[in-house]
Amino acid sequence: MEATVCATHGAMGSVLRKLGALLSDEYKLLTSVKGDIMFLKAELESIHAFLKKISEFEDPDELSKCWIKAVRELSYDIEGGIDSFMLSLGAESSRKSRGCKGLLSRCMDLMTNSKTRHRMAKKIKVLKQRAIEVSSRRVRYKVDDVFSRPSRTSIDPRLPAFFMEMTRLIGIDGPRDKLIKLLTEGECSTAQQLKVVSIVGFGGLGKTTLANQVYQKLEGQFEYQAFVSVSQKPDLKKILRNILSQICWQECTSNEAWDEQQLINKIRQFLRHKSL
Repeated sequence: MEATVCATHGAMGSVLRKLGALLSDEYKLLTSVKGDIMFLKAELESIHAFLKKISEFEDPDELSKCWIKAVRELSYDIEGGIDSFMLSLGAESSRKSRGCKGLLSRCMDLMTNSKTRHRMAKKIKVLKQRAIEVSSRRVRYKVDDVFSRPSRTSIDPRLPAFFMEMTRLIGIDGPRDKLIKLLTEGECSTAQQLKVVSIVGFGGLGKTTLANQVYQKLEGQFEYQAFVSVSQKPDLKKILRNILSQICWQECTSNEAWDEQQLINKIRQFLRHKSL
């Protein structure tokens, strides 16, 4: 999933929850403001649903990215306005006290409260217009059309790591040997147990290449082994077929019609009582 879509989708969810809270009886809103907030919430719910739909696409075009950015900025501005309004009302209610001083304080709060609500009303109207504009830009940019087209077949960026020549790799020996040490060394009772080591970093740093070098160095120590690459949206059936074809190549021609459970059962059956 595109990171910007993910962030925008999350921000929108937070805003919708706060708009719902604002519409509760706890906040005495002006009638016109309540109507604007209800309109804004309905508009954002529609955008939120669309963002959820397009999160399935990994490569939105530039116009779509511009629209997503506008939605994210609108979400942050709405959330900031709501937080400011809630804090103002909270501060006013916390200053309440008894006696003459309390009466004076409540009168001052009433005036301030009225100003706060009118200021909020103006802010909501501006945000409402921005939401309308964002929705109209979605139509003008034909964002829906972009995501209704069949997705282009793309090459997995990790693929070159599988075929990288050792002579072209500079400075990889140290990290590779460190990972091998983490995986293979330990007490006698733990050396043969399953171990997981995570390689973390930004895309393009060579994580898959490093993992592949570790695999190539250690694969001779195991009777059966498999090296698979898993994308952000993995095809489980494809991964299982890949594993099965690497550990039992005779089965690779007959597994196309198998479902995930059949593939898992076949792998388990083949590896049962085998040394790994």
